[in-house]
Amino acid sequence: MSDGSIHELLAHSVVLELPKKHTLTSSLLHDRNFYFIEKGITRSYCVIHGKEVTSWFSMEGDIVFSTNSFYGEMQGYESEFVQVLEDAVLYALPVKDLEKLYWTNIEIANWSRLLHQEAFIETEKRLISRLYKSAEERYMDLLQTRPILFQRVNLGYIASFLGISQVTLCHLRNKLR
Repeated sequence: MSDGSIHELLAHSVVLELPKKHTLTSSLLHDRNFYFIEKGITRSYCVIHGKEVTSWFSMEGDIVFSTNSFYGEMQGYESEFVQVLEDAVLYALPVKDLEKLYWTNIEIANWSRLLHQEAFIETEKRLISRLYKSAEERYMDLLQTRPILFQRVNLGYIASFLGISQVTLCHLRNKLR
């Protein structure tokens, strides 16, 4: 993206410094912002039958937002949360302002389209891997593609993201050391 488009995005944004464990979005907060992460890491999760199920991690250079706020009220996301896992610096851009920018700046619209396209592909890969890959293969894939998560994120959240128990994750880690 050009410097002009980045400046336009930043002109509509507010810088936030948030502490570790801060709940950025939840179904109770009705957050209406799109966030860019300058520093820190977040996890997106839903509460299903009283259990937290991690669906996504975002870190420096990534975006994060509430699915219901961005796409409109969607069934199945009523208990969606985004939690800050480290002290963080984020830029908050109101979704309504971003949507206006889509109409006036094709570069921003295409940038957003590409981000969502990449996220869709990653989600699709994870879904397919859960259907045919073993827990060990999923662990190895994550270790190869995003090793930094294992240094910065609670192992329980990683296990949930992989669709395995924390005990299974510990066994895999010990086996492959």
